[in-house]
Amino acid sequence: MREVGAGVGIKAGSLYNHYAGKGELLFRIARDVMEELLAAGRQAVAASAEPHEQLRELIRAHVVYHAEHRFRAKVADDQLHALEPDQRAEVIAVRDEYERLWRDVIETGRSAHGWAVPDTPVVTFAITTMCTAVDVWYREGGRLTPDEIAEIYGDFVLGALAGDAAALS
Repeated sequence: MREVGAGVGIKAGSLYNHYAGKGELLFRIARDVMEELLAAGRQAVAASAEPHEQLRELIRAHVVYHAEHRFRAKVADDQLHALEPDQRAEVIAVRDEYERLWRDVIETGRSAHGWAVPDTPVVTFAITTMCTAVDVWYREGGRLTPDEIAEIYGDFVLGALAGDAAALS
């Protein structure tokens, strides 16, 4: 609570003037993070009809978000289990919708362009987990910007997906 208060320029105890307790604050953070990711994901997918461009933009939005909002994203991801069941269900419903965007793009690329995707849910989880982990190691002022990291990740993922599916057997 001290870190959250310091982040917004108030004392930890003052947060309770705005939230009923830690649980409500955690819920608001988790829900807002997922809603922001979903909105960015929808925008990324709407930017192009081509699955490779859609995926590149999904990766960019996800990486940049997790770099620029590291603390909030990490809290939302790591503390989801601490939410009340009804709150967790609400956040998970938004997360599932966001994940469907990724799966739909990956499935379209698989069907239309022969992407090497042996299992869509596993590949989706692998890509999003890799992109999410930026919040663990990225630091402002580092060697690469969030956009440069996203570009590297996009090249890496699209290169892997375009690989020879037979080589995976």
